[in-house]
Amino acid sequence: MAPLVTTIKAGTGFWGDVTASMDWCEENYEWTPYIAEFFNSWSSVAMVILGEACARMNPTGNSAFTLLGRSITVVGIGSWLFHATLKYSMQMTDELPMLWSMSIACYICVTTQYSVNKQFIRNVLALWTLFVTLLTAGFSGKVQFFMFQSSFNFLSLVVAFMCWRGKKELEHANMSHVGDLFSAGIKLYLAAGAVWLTDTNLCQYINGRASTSILPFNLQLHAWWHVLASLGLVHLVVLLMGHYCLVKDIPFKLKYVYSIFPHICAE
Repeated sequence: MAPLVTTIKAGTGFWGDVTASMDWCEENYEWTPYIAEFFNSWSSVAMVILGEACARMNPTGNSAFTLLGRSITVVGIGSWLFHATLKYSMQMTDELPMLWSMSIACYICVTTQYSVNKQFIRNVLALWTLFVTLLTAGFSGKVQFFMFQSSFNFLSLVVAFMCWRGKKELEHANMSHVGDLFSAGIKLYLAAGAVWLTDTNLCQYINGRASTSILPFNLQLHAWWHVLASLGLVHLVVLLMGHYCLVKDIPFKLKYVYSIFPHICAE
């Protein structure tokens, strides 16, 4: 997610000119001629690791959570390909799986918190996601940017609201320690958003190479966006798992790996 590119960076490598509708503050092909954005590429592995962890640490018995974890893994792989090549086709492998992941999360939230026809909700979300996918992949420039951003952000707001409702229900069930995952996840997302906005809008002041830069080196803030956003996401996914277990009367415990990575264990 970024503003439209107006200029192409001077650095060129194995993949040639930039054809993606966006570029980032990291210097292209600075470390190797085979990877356009070295740090932005390898930091995407955080999404792969956390996606696989969510898929494998799923005590709910609900395959939708496993599918959600796998979709996050696909986002990480697509992000790596996009930042490594800066090609428009690889940009789609980054953005479109993000939309799919959010649709799956929305399905989990709605079907857990409301008595609805699951098949109907599944079909509606699938058709909408397919529609936006085709429009996003079929257009470029402002149309592509608008379609992706509007759909993804709308689903994100729905999921965030549902996570908040799940937090409240967990607190009412004397599981505030699980509900606290919501606050932690949102804080991580806000921190991620802050570094994303800084990297996107203040690049000339922090890239370490322009005459206007106040720093002697690039902080690689977009790479930190990947890490922080991944950690924020896993907190919210684990919150949804805990809430699902509460609704379905599945005994569970909340545990942490190295006091950073939360996960749910069935008792």
